[in-house]
Order: sequence, then C-alpha cells, then structure tokens
Amino acid sequence: MEDTKITIAENEQTQKNSSEKPIGINNDKIRKALEAIKQNKKIAIPVIVLILILLITIVGSFSKSNVDIPTFLVKKDKFLVSITESGEIIAKNSVSISTPRVRGNIKIVYLIPQGTIVKAGDTVVQFDPTEAISSVKDAEAKLELSLSNREKLLANHKAQVTSSESNLRSAELTFELSKLNLEQMKFEAEVKQQEAKLQHKKNELAFLKAKQDVESQKIVQRSELSNLDIEVQQRRSELERLKRDLEVLTLTAPTEGLVVYETNWGTGRKFALGDSPWGGSPILSLPDLSMMQSITYVNEVDVSKVRKGQKVIVKLDAFQDSSFTGTIASVASLGKVKDNNSSIKVFEITVDINSQSEILKPGMTTSNRIVINEISDVLFVPQEAVFEKVNKKYVFVKNGSSFDEREVEIGEKSENYVVIKKGLEAGEEVALRDPTIDIEEIGKGESNQKSVEMPS
Repeated sequence: MEDTKITIAENEQTQKNSSEKPIGINNDKIRKALEAIKQNKKIAIPVIVLILILLITIVGSFSKSNVDIPTFLVKKDKFLVSITESGEIIAKNSVSISTPRVRGNIKIVYLIPQGTIVKAGDTVVQFDPTEAISSVKDAEAKLELSLSNREKLLANHKAQVTSSESNLRSAELTFELSKLNLEQMKFEAEVKQQEAKLQHKKNELAFLKAKQDVESQKIVQRSELSNLDIEVQQRRSELERLKRDLEVLTLTAPTEGLVVYETNWGTGRKFALGDSPWGGSPILSLPDLSMMQSITYVNEVDVSKVRKGQKVIVKLDAFQDSSFTGTIASVASLGKVKDNNSSIKVFEITVDINSQSEILKPGMTTSNRIVINEISDVLFVPQEAVFEKVNKKYVFVKNGSSFDEREVEIGEKSENYVVIKKGLEAGEEVALRDPTIDIEEIGKGESNQKSVEMPS
C-alpha cells in the first residue's frame, strides 16, 4: 500500500509538470484513469506501471515529432520585395564576326573552339572553298579566252588596215594618172577626150570610195575593239570578285578576345561544323570582358513593376556562393512570345553588372533577383510558416518542446517570405510545417533540416 501511495504521488507530480508545460496532446483519458486509481487503491501495481509506460511512450513520441519540425528564427531585418528570373551573361561591348555575303551556298568546315583566346589575325572560321576555287578557275579561263580574242582582233584589224590603205593608195595613184591623161587629151579628138573624162571620173569615184572605206573600217574596228575591251574588263572584274569571295571564306579575328559562338536561328542552337549560315549572320563574337551584362526576360504581368535603374542581385548558377550587384539598363518596349509552345509574352531586360570578375564568362546562366521594393527593420518569415484557417492567418510559435498556435497579421510578400505586421516578436521561433500533423502523414521524403537561417 505504501508503494501504491508513492506511485500515485509521483504520477500526480508528473501530471502537474505536464500541465505546467503543455505537450499539445489530449490527456483527459489518462487523467480520468489516474483519478480512478486514486479512488480505488486495490488496483494492482502492474496496471499503474502499464499506464505510466503508455504515457511515457506517447510523450516521447510527441517530443520526437516536435524535434523533427524545422523552425525559423524571427529577426528584424531589411525585407526585399523582388522578382527572380533566369538570364544569360553577355558582354556589353563585343566585336561580331559574320558570314560573308557571297553567291551560292557555303558550309563551315573549320570553327575555332569556343572559349579560345585569339589574337588579331588568327583564323577563326573557314568555309568550304571548293566551289569558289572552281569558279575562280573558270573565270580565269574565260578571261584568257577574251584576251586571246582581243589579240586576234587586233591582228585582223592590222591586216585590214594594211589592205585598205593599199587599196586607197592604188586608187589615189590611178586617180592622179587619169588627171594627167586628161590634160594630154586636150589635143585629141572629141571622142577620146570624152572617154578620158569618163575614165577620170571613174577613177575619182574609186579613190573617194577607197578613202571612205578606210574611214568606215576604222570606225568598225574601234567599235569591235571597244566591245571586246568591255568583255575583257567584265571578265577581269568577275575574276577579282570571285577571288575576293574566296578570300572572305577565311575569317580572321580583327582584334584580341575570347571566342563566343552565336545562335544559329535556323536550328535554334549554337553554330557548329557543317552549318550553312545565311550571308550576314553573326557566327561568333569577341566580347570585351571588362563590362558584362545579364540578359533576362520578365513576363507581361510583372513588367509594369520593373523600371530602369532598379537594383538587381545577380548570381551565377555555376557559382552559387558568388553574388554581384547590378542595375537595370533597359526594359524592352515590345514583348515577344516566350517560345513556340506558349502564348505568354515576355519583355527583355538588360542588367549592367557593376563589378568585374574572372568567373564572369559570356553564355553563363544567371539568377537575377530584381529588387522592386525595400522595407527596413521589419519582421518576416517564410511563407510556409504561415497557415490559414477560417480566413485568418496564424503561425505555430515554439514553446519549450511544443508549439503554440498564434494569430498574425501579414503585410508585403516576396517570392519566399512574408512580412509579419502583428503577432510575433524578434527572437521567437516558428514552425515551418503544421506540428499537429503527424510527420509520417507528410511522407518519408520530409527534409531532416532542423531550422532555417535568416536569408541574406
């Protein structure tokens, strides 16, 4: 009987301690059982021990469940209302190397590896020259033929001139002889004089005709030579153009820089060997790494909140521990479709990165946090720490080994956090999941994280 009294007293003390520190479970049935034991002292000690074991098991299980609940330490700090979008690093200034504008299709047969540091004059792109070389050879053959025809024409002209001048000279001499003969016929019979006059006239006409033939022949020869000279000049111009086309099939770096491939809009990927780009298409660029930017896109719902000059926190996906400050340099006036499978319109945002770093490379992906508003010295918690019930917001505040439900008033929201205007104090800890729900119901994939630190 003495042992029974001691056990009941210990049980009462345990119950008293339990009431001082609520454990968040319903102990009505256990308390009723203990009262029945106090009234009926004939109950066997093993029954009391069994109840105590059950109580310890329940309390221990609940305590273990509460220990596994992640928490967040509430502090007063600067709260950022922001929009986070992914982006890509580019150089603010760069030299673009584009596809030459030549006739026919061209194909890339050599492309310097991306990321190579080149010097001025280094070959960066080579197009297939087979067709261009064949065209040059054909043009050279045509030019040679035209030059040969010109030489032949000049030789023919020389022979024609010689013959024409000889005929003219002969006609002139005949004309002069007939003139002398006409003088001698003054003392001859009238008939002979008349014959001499007619012959003289005939010789005169022949002389004039020969003279006219020489002049006409010169005009014709000049025209023929001019036409052939034009043909030769055309052949030369075509050959020079084809040679230039052949030369521009080899692209060299105009300055020192880092090689960065451009996007082939025909395929939607970076340029590669075997591609046949359109004339004028940028193939690669040599960026100036001293001034870098991040290009990102904001959807049409949020673009009204974004303006030039706003602060941006830029993080590299490849270096999560790195962070750079930036400023919005421009906001596109016209939107465009995000992709072919979506009707969502997005607007291009250009962010100037305010500092330099060797790890900033063109083409690297970034996470751009655009700061819309800054609120100083406020309390805020993760959004998952705030619950809603009957149109009221509340949180679970840690109290020893348990959590107390408390109504709060919320304010501004960011992507992950929400401002608490009323209901919390700095230094308190709030649960990041509902502690009244058994963790086994949430799933075995629950994180083992015990607490969440204040965000930077």
